[in-house]
Parts: sequence; C-alpha cells; structure tokens
Amino acid sequence: MPSFAPRNEPIKKKEELELKKYVLENSIIYNLEQKVIEKKAEKYKTTRILYNKAILHVIREKDWRGIKHNYDKEKILKELDEWERKNISEIINDIKTELKLIDNISTKKEE
Repeated sequence: MPSFAPRNEPIKKKEELELKKYVLENSIIYNLEQKVIEKKAEKYKTTRILYNKAILHVIREKDWRGIKHNYDKEKILKELDEWERKNISEIINDIKTELKLIDNISTKKEE
C-alpha cells in the first residue's frame, strides 16, 4: 500500500512548471548564451504543454466519475493549442516582458 494517498490534482506537474519558469527567468536575468536560453525556453514550453494535458486528464477523470471541478475545459484546450503553436522567441520575449513589469513594480515600491 502506498504511503501517500493518490493525488487528485496535477501538483507535481505544477511544481515542475514553476521550476522550469524560474530557471528560464534566471537564465534571462543572468544573460546566459542565447542557445542556453532557447533550451530552457523549450523545456518550459514542453512542461507547460504537459501541465495542460495533465489538467485535461483530471477533467476527464472527474467528468467520468461525475465529480464537480472548477476547471474550464475550453480555456485549457485554448491554452494548450496556443502553447503548441508558440515559438521559442515568443516565449522568451513574454518572459522578458514579465520580468520588466516585475522590475518596474518593485522599483516603484522602493521610491
């Protein structure tokens, strides 16, 4: 018998996604080689797609069992399609924009 109860949510995938995003952000912040940043962005994209697929699996499982859930299947499908079509440069630019927004917010608070 397992020592932990089975998970009903994709917690592990979410943790992996957060870690990959953190690694990508740091590679951009520390201005690593473009090739390295692109590899990190590719891994982030793959992890994002896997996370969305895991949510879809949870939705199907809960629908099959007749259990209510708070997930929006259409939104997840739209996001999954969007992430499958995104190229690496778009992802890197999105993260850079996010980092600039966070930096601007933190500098305004300090003033």
